[in-house]
Amino acid sequence: MGTKDTTKRLVSMLSELLLIMVCYFLCGVIRVFLPLGRAYAFRDTISYAYLAVLYAVVFVLIHYLLGGYDSLKFGSARKELLRIVLGELLGCLVMTSVIYIFRLEQFSRLLLVLFLLCSAAVLLAKRLVVSHFYMKYSQTKGHFNTILVGMGVATARLRQTLEEDPDGELCYCGYIAEAPFEGMDGYLGGLGLLEKRIEELDIKKIIALQQDISEETLRVMVAVGEKSAVEVLLVPSFGAYLSGQSRVKLVGGFRTLRLSLFDTSDILGVRVAVTDMEKTVALMESQLENWRGEYVCVANVHTTVTASEDKAYLKVQNGAVMVLPDGGPLSAYSRRHDFEEARRVTGPDLMLRLLEISPAKGYRHFFYGSTEETLERMKKRLAVDYPGLQVCGMISPPFRALTDEEDAAIVEKINEARPDFIWVGLGAPKQEIWMNQHQGRVAGLMIGVGAGFDYYAGNIKRAPMWMQRCSLEWLYRLMQDPKRLFMRYLYTNTKFIWNTLFRGK
Repeated sequence: MGTKDTTKRLVSMLSELLLIMVCYFLCGVIRVFLPLGRAYAFRDTISYAYLAVLYAVVFVLIHYLLGGYDSLKFGSARKELLRIVLGELLGCLVMTSVIYIFRLEQFSRLLLVLFLLCSAAVLLAKRLVVSHFYMKYSQTKGHFNTILVGMGVATARLRQTLEEDPDGELCYCGYIAEAPFEGMDGYLGGLGLLEKRIEELDIKKIIALQQDISEETLRVMVAVGEKSAVEVLLVPSFGAYLSGQSRVKLVGGFRTLRLSLFDTSDILGVRVAVTDMEKTVALMESQLENWRGEYVCVANVHTTVTASEDKAYLKVQNGAVMVLPDGGPLSAYSRRHDFEEARRVTGPDLMLRLLEISPAKGYRHFFYGSTEETLERMKKRLAVDYPGLQVCGMISPPFRALTDEEDAAIVEKINEARPDFIWVGLGAPKQEIWMNQHQGRVAGLMIGVGAGFDYYAGNIKRAPMWMQRCSLEWLYRLMQDPKRLFMRYLYTNTKFIWNTLFRGK
C-alpha cells in the first residue's frame, strides 16, 4: 500500500529474524549451565548457527505468506500462538531435514528444544507488545486506514494530498465508486462492498466530498459507519467557509465535517449510545427502512461487565445498530465523561413509547419470547391500551436449543407477518445472541427488551419512579428475587464500580 507500509513490513520481518537469532545464542548459553548440557561447549552453538539462520528465514517467510506482517496490529494471543507454532513446525522440519541429510548428529537435541520454546515465547510477547503500543499510538497520532468514497477531480486531488501528507496521519487504502476513475489507483468496487472492505482492510475512517457523491450514497456511508464503528468525514461543498466549528477537521487541506447519527460512549469496551427517549424514537422512525434486519441492544451493568469479560459477547453487543443505556449507571457514566445529553432509555419504556405512536403510524409489531400465558395476557392488554395497534404475531419459543428446521420455520413465520418492529424478550445474554444470529434474516428491526414482556403482563412489578430516577431499579429487582440475583449483582456491580471509578476504564 505504499513505501511506508513496505518499510514497516521489512522492519517487522528483520526484527523477528534478529530475535530468533538472539534466542538461539541465549539458549546456547543456558544449555551450558544445565546438567544435561555440560558436555557441550558454547562454541558448538556458534558452529551450528547457520541452522538457526535457516530456521529463522523459513519461519519469517511462512509468517509473511500468512499475511502476518501486513499490519503492526496483530491478532489475539491464541491466534498469534497458532501462527507461531505453524511457523516453528515448518522451520523445524527444514532444520531437522538438513541435520538428517548431512548427518549432523553432533547437533544438540536439547539446544533444539530450548530454542523452539524460547523463540515461541519471545515472539509471542513481542507481537502482543507491539500490537498494544501500535494501537495506542494510532489512537493518539491518528494513523488510521482510510477509504475514500466517490469519484471526481476533487476526490482524486484529496487522494493525492493523503499520499503526500508528511505527517502520514491517514493511510489511504483505496476508494469506493460506481466505476474506476482515471487517474486514481486503488479501486475497491461499488458502494455495496463498502462494509465488506471496511472489515477486510481494518478501516477506521471514511472520507467523501459532497460534490462527488449522491445523497443516497451519503446516507449509506453514515449507516455503514455507525454499524462498523468507523468515523465518517464529509468535505461539504461550502467547505471553504467553515472555520471554528467543533466538528470541523482539516484533512489534506480540505475542511471536513464528522457525520454520525449519534455519539457513543465507550463503557468497558461497549459502545453505548448517547441519547434520550425522544431522540431514540425519532432515530428509529427515520432509520427504520435502513435498519430492517438489524438489532438494538439494551445494556445494563450486568450485560456491560459480561461483555467486557467475553469477547464474543462484546462483539455481539457492538454489532447492534444501537446499544441503549437501559441501566442508569451507564447514562450517569456518560454524563461524567462530558456527554451531558446522555439519558437512560429502558427497553420496556421504549416498547411502550413505540406502541403508543404505532396505531396512528401503522407500524406492525411481532413479539418473540416468554411463555404462552404471558403473551396471551399481553395480547389482551394491548387490545385495550392501544386500539388499532397491529400485532402481527407472537411466538413463545421452547426453553431449549432450537433445531435448524424449527429456527427456519420461526424466521419464515416472522417474515410472512411483515413486522416493522420485532420485540425480543429472552433475557440477557440469550436475546442479544439470538438477534445477532438472525441479523439480516428477518424483515423488521429487532429490539431486546429483557423482562419487558413480564412487566407489561403484570408478572413482575416495576420499581417506583423515584427508584428508577435514582438508578435503584436493580435494588428493587434484587428484593423481588434475591436468591437468583444476589450473586450476579454483587459481582457485576462491584466489578463495574471498580473498573469505571478506580481503574478509569
